[in-house]
Amino acid sequence: MENVKKSKIVIAVLLCLVLILTFAACAKSDDKKTENTPTAEGGGPGDEAETTTDPDAPELPALNLNGKAFTFFTSGWGEGSNLSKDIGAEEDSDDSIYDAAYKRRVKIEETYNCKIKQYNVGPSDEGVSTYRNTILAGDQSYDVGFTTCNNFASLLSGNYLTDWKNLAYADMDKPYWDKNFYESMAIMGKHFAASGDLSKRRLECVWIMCFNKGMIAANNFESPYDLVKTGKWTYEKMHEMGKKVAKDINGDGKMKREDDLWGINYTGDTIMGIINCAGVKIAELNAEGIPEFTINTEVNLEKLFRIYTDMRDNTYSIDTLFAPGVPVGTFADAEIFGQNRCLFLACATHNISQMRAGETTDYGLRAMEGDFGIIPYPKWNEAQEKYTPYTAGNYHPVLHIPQTNGDLDATGIILEAMAYEGMKSIRPAFYDSLLKTKTARDEESADMIDFIFGNLSYDIGNMYNFGGITGVFGYDMSTNAKANIVSTVEKNMGKWQKAVDVILSEIEKNS
Repeated sequence: MENVKKSKIVIAVLLCLVLILTFAACAKSDDKKTENTPTAEGGGPGDEAETTTDPDAPELPALNLNGKAFTFFTSGWGEGSNLSKDIGAEEDSDDSIYDAAYKRRVKIEETYNCKIKQYNVGPSDEGVSTYRNTILAGDQSYDVGFTTCNNFASLLSGNYLTDWKNLAYADMDKPYWDKNFYESMAIMGKHFAASGDLSKRRLECVWIMCFNKGMIAANNFESPYDLVKTGKWTYEKMHEMGKKVAKDINGDGKMKREDDLWGINYTGDTIMGIINCAGVKIAELNAEGIPEFTINTEVNLEKLFRIYTDMRDNTYSIDTLFAPGVPVGTFADAEIFGQNRCLFLACATHNISQMRAGETTDYGLRAMEGDFGIIPYPKWNEAQEKYTPYTAGNYHPVLHIPQTNGDLDATGIILEAMAYEGMKSIRPAFYDSLLKTKTARDEESADMIDFIFGNLSYDIGNMYNFGGITGVFGYDMSTNAKANIVSTVEKNMGKWQKAVDVILSEIEKNS
C-alpha cells in the first residue's frame, strides 16, 4: 500500500511538470505569434508595430478643407531670394531646407485636403500697406500674415489683427513655438504676434560673433571658447584683443577697408546686437504689459557713449556694410572677415547660412577657407550675471492672424501641424546641416550655437521699432559725442512715446 501511494504521488508530480511545461511552451508560442502578427500598417514577420508616440505631437481633430486654398501673405522676405520659399515651397530641391519644406507642404495638403499658398511681396513697407488695405476692404484672400518686426507696429494702429488666444488649437507651450517671443511681444495682455517653426527665417536673424582661429593662435590669445565658459568674454576683452591685431599692412598711414588687417568687423545694424547683449534694452514691459522706455537711463546712456566711441573708432573697428567708399547696395558685410583680414566679426546667422539672391554658389562665411569659431556677443563686464543672446528685431518674422480670417479653428489646426512638421524637418535641416556642420567647424562652436539658440532674449523696443527707434541706434547715430547721444534720445523721446501711446489707445478701443 505504501508503494502504491508513493507511485501516485510521483505520477501527480510528473503530471504537474508536464502541465507547467505545456503552458510555458504555449506562452512562448503566443509571444512569437504576437511578435510576428501582421499589423494594419502592413507589418509581417520581423516587423514590429509602432507602439510609441511623440509627446510633442499636437492632438488635433480631423479636418477636411475640401481642396480650399490656405494662403500665407509674406512680406520683407526678399522677393526672389531664398528667404521667400520655405512656406509654400512648390517643388522638390537639392537644398535640404527647401526639400523639407516641399515635403511638409505636400503632407499638410494631403492630410487636410487643402492647398498651401504663399503670396510674397518684396519691400516690407509696401507689403504691410498692401496687407493692411486688404483687411480694411474685408477681403478674405489671406488666412495668415507673415511679415517682419520692422514695421509690425503699424498693424496695431487699427483693428487689423486677431488675438492668438482666440485660436483653440494653437498651443504656445509646444516646443515648435517660441513661447518667449510670444510673451515678450504681448502688449496689455494681448497676443497679436507669434513665431515658431513655420519658417526658417527666425533662425537666420540671431546675433552671433565669429572669430578667426588662425589669428587667435598667432597672437597667443586665450581661446574665446574658454573666455565664454569662464564668464570673461566681455566687451572690454573684445576691444582689447581687436586693438592688438589691427595693422596698417601697406604702411600708408591709413586704415583702409580693402587693404589692412582689422580687429573688429561689424555690419551696420549689428551694433544693435552689441548694445542689447551689453545689457541695454530700448524698452521693457511693466506689470500691466505696457512698454516703458529704458534706453534713457544714465547707465544705458554711458554704455551707448562707450559703444559708439569704440565701435566707430575706424583704426581697428570697421562697419563694412556702410564703410566709406563702398557703393550703396554692395554686399560687403562679411568681406573682410571672409578674406582672413579680421579677428572678430559681429554678424547674424544669415551671414553664414544662406546664398545671395540669384546666385548658385555660397558666399560669405560658408565659402571661407580659413578656420573660424562661433561664440555669443560679449556681455558688458564680468559683473553682468549672464550672456543674453538677442535676435535682429528688424529682420525677425512675425506671424499674425488678420481680422478677416473666417475660420480660426481650421487656421489653428493648419498652423499647429505646419509648425510641428517644421520642427521635425525644416529646423534640423537648417540648424544641424548648415549651422552645426557646414559652418561650425568644431564641437565647441556647435555647443555655443546650442547655447545661443537656447537662451535668446527679446528687446520689445527693438522688436517693435517704436517710431523708427531701431534705425536711430542701428544706423543714424553718426557721431560718438556723448552730447549727441543724449540730445538724440531727448529729441526723439516724444516721437517714440507717441508711437507707443497710439498702439495702447488702439488696443483699448478695440478690446
